Amino acid sequence: MAKETIIHTVLSSGLQIKLKQQAHQRTVNLGVFISHGTQDEDLQTSGAAHFIEHVVFNPNYLPQHLQELLNSLLEAGVSYEAATSKEYTRFMLTCLPKQIEQVLHALSLLVSSRHVSDAAIEHERPIILHEHAMHFSSSAVLKELLDHALWGDHSLGLFVIGRKENILRFDRQELEERLHLHYVPERTSLVALGPIDVDSFVEQVDHYFEPWESSPRNFSDPIVVTEPRLAALPTNSSRIDLLIGYVGVPSDSRDRYAMDLLADILGGDLKSRLFVELREKQKLAYLVHAYPTTYALGGYLAIRVNCNREDLPRAHAAIQQEIARIKADGVNEAELARVKASRTRAVLMTLENSPQHLQLLGRRATRNDDFFVDLETRRIETVQAEDIVRLAEEIFIPKNIAMVGFGPQDEELLQLI
Repeated sequence: MAKETIIHTVLSSGLQIKLKQQAHQRTVNLGVFISHGTQDEDLQTSGAAHFIEHVVFNPNYLPQHLQELLNSLLEAGVSYEAATSKEYTRFMLTCLPKQIEQVLHALSLLVSSRHVSDAAIEHERPIILHEHAMHFSSSAVLKELLDHALWGDHSLGLFVIGRKENILRFDRQELEERLHLHYVPERTSLVALGPIDVDSFVEQVDHYFEPWESSPRNFSDPIVVTEPRLAALPTNSSRIDLLIGYVGVPSDSRDRYAMDLLADILGGDLKSRLFVELREKQKLAYLVHAYPTTYALGGYLAIRVNCNREDLPRAHAAIQQEIARIKADGVNEAELARVKASRTRAVLMTLENSPQHLQLLGRRATRNDDFFVDLETRRIETVQAEDIVRLAEEIFIPKNIAMVGFGPQDEELLQLI
């Protein structure tokens, strides 16, 4: 494999530039990642980052000159998307190499824009309310509900979509104040991936982004309090969607790789323990899956199962039995080799998926870290069976359990523990 290099430059304004050359690509992926998301909110501001994404970075409500520039790029085949997460707000564009300068120009205007339109606010408010209602009326809410069950009303426990009362309240003054405070160069990373001429790219970034400045300031650390609890969204359905979370490790922990592999052993694929036991042997469920979630401020290992309401106690008992087996009997070398190979394959596949590759680069950039495929695969390979068992013993304990369900009553969850 060719040597991986990330070129890292910082402008005088504090804007970070991270450039990874990929000569085999025919397109260029560019992303702006702003370190402002749900983790920077509280109950009174919950949903502000998502609301700003809708009204400020929506191509339909940009200042006229920027709207014309971005529309000309979209007409020329450039793709554009914006999103809000727990840790950051991002917008990403994919273009041809010859369009890089125009895209950089558009991005520089986009990130430095402080324009909040009253018309945009009133147009987007009912749309966001529809999104809010849709989010809380399906099992799609389960993952964030588990975040809330772990961290409550603090930072990571808040919902990206925000609180309904805040969505109804947000006005131009409040959003503009937040823009001026958080959407600043020193909280922003510009990430690029593709066949790029480095000198030309850095020169263009310097030219277009140089005017974007702000006054240096200190930012307080988000408050995170881990208090695992239960949460149920009752329905009349005969089926239950259950999600069990165990407090794990944050993204900067070296045990993150052991947690990834532990999740894969439990419920990562067709050969995983929970899939074989719950679906193939006991026929208790069609969907059973385990996955890790890591943020800079915390992490967890989650297990999800969808089953008939009457089968919920048996399904939960089977999950606990498989967890107990790992703690008591360990992990065999064949099993470990299988999940390492699977996890390595997934990492290597990012080289074939440039938007996902850029997303990983940008996410790491917001944490002052880099993403190297070769380094990731080496860290996966260093994990030993005893590392996984030790981690299982540390995280699979009663005080670490959070549990959420779409379908059950509170009493049904309480009976499980």
